[in-house]
Amino acid sequence: MSAFKSAALLGALFVLTFPAAASAAGVAIEGNLARAHGHWGGELGAGYGFRAGPITLRPIGGVLIHSDNDEREVKLYAKAEATVTIPALAELGAGARISGDQTRIYGTAAFDLLPKLKLKGNLGDGYAAIGIMGQF
Repeated sequence: MSAFKSAALLGALFVLTFPAAASAAGVAIEGNLARAHGHWGGELGAGYGFRAGPITLRPIGGVLIHSDNDEREVKLYAKAEATVTIPALAELGAGARISGDQTRIYGTAAFDLLPKLKLKGNLGDGYAAIGIMGQF
């Protein structure tokens, strides 16, 4: 089973297991400086968070825009993240990023800047990103 199908199945099981506790945390939009596919570029994504207590599941889709030999390239990606919120400290968790035929597992951490804005970083084998995530 692919990582994307596994993440989708995990999300469905979460919502079915905790239907009363699962609530939408809202739309998440992120903008990152990222290194993926051996290139530095800008990563722009949007997703939706589902919360049950301190646990959040967040599917995200987006694009990585980078320059290769003076030509701009755009690569699509999908991510699935599972995090735990530690009040007044951070949101910590793990994710899987799928782009092309590659799946990269990574750790993620987000720290509050403003009530709906977080500084967010992702780090894994062959993938790194730092940027801003807004939740609405």
